Parts: sequence; C-alpha cells; structure tokens
Amino acid sequence: MGKSVPVEAGKTPRRVKLLAAAIAVGGLALLVFAFAQTRDYRLGQELVSANPDEIPLDPTLAGYANEVGRSAFNSNCTSCHGTDMKGSQARGVPNLTDDIWLYDFGRVSDIERTVLYGIRSGLGKSHNVTDMPAIGRQKALTPAEIRDVIAYTLSLSNRSEDPAAVERGGKLFQDKGVCYDCHSRDAKGIPDYGAPNLTDNDWIYGGDEKSVYKSVYDGRHGQCPAWIDKLSAPMIRAIAVYIHSMSKESPESPNNRSASRMPGAKRA
Repeated sequence: MGKSVPVEAGKTPRRVKLLAAAIAVGGLALLVFAFAQTRDYRLGQELVSANPDEIPLDPTLAGYANEVGRSAFNSNCTSCHGTDMKGSQARGVPNLTDDIWLYDFGRVSDIERTVLYGIRSGLGKSHNVTDMPAIGRQKALTPAEIRDVIAYTLSLSNRSEDPAAVERGGKLFQDKGVCYDCHSRDAKGIPDYGAPNLTDNDWIYGGDEKSVYKSVYDGRHGQCPAWIDKLSAPMIRAIAVYIHSMSKESPESPNNRSASRMPGAKRA
C-alpha cells in the first residue's frame, strides 16, 4: 500500500493552489461576461431610444451598432445581398453600397423601415403600394410598342441609336403605356412607390435590352422579408446603421439638402 506524503507545515498543497487559481479565473471570466452583457444591454437600449438618423453622428453608438450590425448582416442578409453587399441583378437584389435607393433616401430610418417590414412581405407596413405590371402579358402594349418604349428608356442614359423608335417610345411612355404614372413624367422615378429612376443607368434586373424587355413584358415583383418578428429591435437598428455606414444617402436626402449636420439639428 502507498504511503501518504505529509504536508510540511505552512505549505499549501499544489492541487489546492490549482483549484484556487481555477476558481479565480472562472470568477474573472464571469465578471467580464457580466460586464459585457450589461454594456450590450445598456448600449442596445440607447440605440433604440436614439433618433436613428442622428446615430451616425455619435461615435460610441455608431461604433457599437456597426459591430453588432456587421455580424447580424453577415448572418442574415448575405444570402441575398452577398458578402460585398452589391446584390445580384440576376435575382433582382439591389446594391447596398451606392447612393441609389429604390425606396426613400437611404437614411438610417429609411433602411430600418425596410428591414423591419420588408418589401411586399405581406405586412401592412411593408413597401407594397405598387410593383411593375406585366404590360406585355396584359396586352397593354404590343411587342413592337414595348421595343419602342425600351428604345426611349435606354435613350435616357444615352444608349439608343434609333431616333424614330425613341420618339415613338417617348409618346407611349407619356400616354398609352402610362409609364409616367409610376416613373414620373421626367422618368426619374418616385421613391414613395419604389419606382426606379430610369435616367441614371442603374438597373436592379440588368439594363441590357433583353432584361429590360422581360421587365416590361412580364413585370417584376421583387420581395424582401420582414425581420420584425425574427430579430430584436436593437439588432434591426444596428443592421440599418451598418448598411448606412457602408453606403451613401441619396443626393435628394433631406440630410444632404440640410445646411446643418450637427446633432440635434432639425430634419425635414
């Protein structure tokens, strides 16, 4: 049988020291975790109580929101918008890194509304006022007339070489085709409806003649899911702040038209 080794007086066994050290490390880890949780909760509450369009002007809140928003975007949004956030014309997913916005102006509050309620998601507050009708399938225009409208549309970004078709298409755009009703008389779109600007050569589904023909003939009915019942309010706002930080607001944004960008400035 083995013999126990006596402990010298005044000395603590090694295993007792290791146990004490493990308890200390564990306690420290719990304190760090509790501190992080408390910080996240506090900043999350500040994030949702703040004016969303003022958050980019607050370094602490913006930094926190971008950290949380980047992770949440990568987990929930990249399957459609891609890791580079530039979307996919093949799928009709818009680029989130430029200053062109289908709805509203690209402010944090604008982006947050879309993340919350989606586009044609079935919720009452989603963007669902209108969509691109199937003009060809509905026989509102003949195939030849659709090609003329396309010639006119492409001429708005200097990409049409048939002046006669452009002239015919312009008349159809402003009259029989009723295209102006959504895209406006100057073809610059109406962000309240989500009707895109046709003069900037930026296309959701592609700007080649074949893609534009399909849009006019078959219509488009793009969707974006609503996240209001899937993600927390702080996380949704953080995603909006992050997207805002990676993009630019529309030149028509009230923020860009404002003479002041100081915190507390009155916004239109």
